[in-house]
Amino acid sequence: MKKNKALGALYNLILSALFAALIVVMTAYIRFNTGINNGYLHFGDSMIYLASCILPLPYAAAAAAVGGAVADVLAGSAVWAPFTAIIKACNTLPFALVYFHRKHPPTRLLNKTTAFMPLVSGLITVFGYFFTEGLLYSFPSALTSVPFSIVQAVGSAAVYYAAAAALDKADIKKRIYRNF
Repeated sequence: MKKNKALGALYNLILSALFAALIVVMTAYIRFNTGINNGYLHFGDSMIYLASCILPLPYAAAAAAVGGAVADVLAGSAVWAPFTAIIKACNTLPFALVYFHRKHPPTRLLNKTTAFMPLVSGLITVFGYFFTEGLLYSFPSALTSVPFSIVQAVGSAAVYYAAAAALDKADIKKRIYRNF
């Protein structure tokens, strides 16, 4: 039994690294510059949502924090990295609520409950970056970025819905954890 538990932890660690890499790519390399305070739009949050549906909370939060922070450094916005790490880790919390205290967690990535979590997580993104930008620059300036944060949150939710639906058709969650 201990062997399977240790292998399960290693497996989660490997999946976390994979998701962190996906988050980096979807954030730092598939992006659109906004021209406001070094900001850019990306759909990396969609990978955070998927990671949050597949991985246990500490692993999903670590993948989100590391992936988001590394993406900021690679995108030339290193000053944002510590704030991004905190905001992206917090993005996983609404999804964790779906799985917390459940004897039998959902087997599908997209279900009645998880369908609303990108909206809640998107609000964390909007308010987290508004507060951060207000601290780094000014709150009037931060207000100009809110529409872009909303577009990013909505776009990431759309990518998540499409990806989760496709992965559910492949029974990815059952396949990933069939040996653990």
